[in-house]
Amino acid sequence: MLATTMTNTESAPAPSEESETLKFKWGKMRGKGGKKKDTQFYESFTLDGVDYELFDTVYVQNGFAEPSIGKIIKIWETPTVEKLRKIKVQWFFRPCQISRFLNGVKIYYNELFFACGDGPEVASINSLESIAGKCNVVCISKDARNPRLSDETVWRAEFVFHRYFDVGKHKILEEVDDKIVGIGVKNLFNKMA
Repeated sequence: MLATTMTNTESAPAPSEESETLKFKWGKMRGKGGKKKDTQFYESFTLDGVDYELFDTVYVQNGFAEPSIGKIIKIWETPTVEKLRKIKVQWFFRPCQISRFLNGVKIYYNELFFACGDGPEVASINSLESIAGKCNVVCISKDARNPRLSDETVWRAEFVFHRYFDVGKHKILEEVDDKIVGIGVKNLFNKMA
């Protein structure tokens, strides 16, 4: 069992009265899907005055002192009467969360490891209102698919990543395939301005 602080639908706390008063607005629609093709998917939204879009990296409230960090890989609204707003997040691990698998691995002071492989720790579904803000994470991988950033941009980042943690094999990886949890890896690297 991994030491994680991630949230999921079953363990996420009920929204507080404060979260219900957050200002919210849907952005660009993507299309409909789901079993009955009645679930609306989106590319973006605005929450409490901050614009978010697919593949943004965010802090997610989890009931612990430090929020979890992940990339938004799916955004939708349920077709139920309640019209629940949901996000699917692919997680980053802090070194302290996977420390027993880091023997002899040198890490940067602000390094994260991006989740990959097979297992529930790779990604989970959360309420959209569990977002606690944007997180500036940049990829410093030398992978040819990753757009290079200026030294200043890397220096200003809150966190960096260039390696992955395979949750099924409990291994640190330097490279990944073209897709992780069905998402093209180019969407997970740095965005071009």
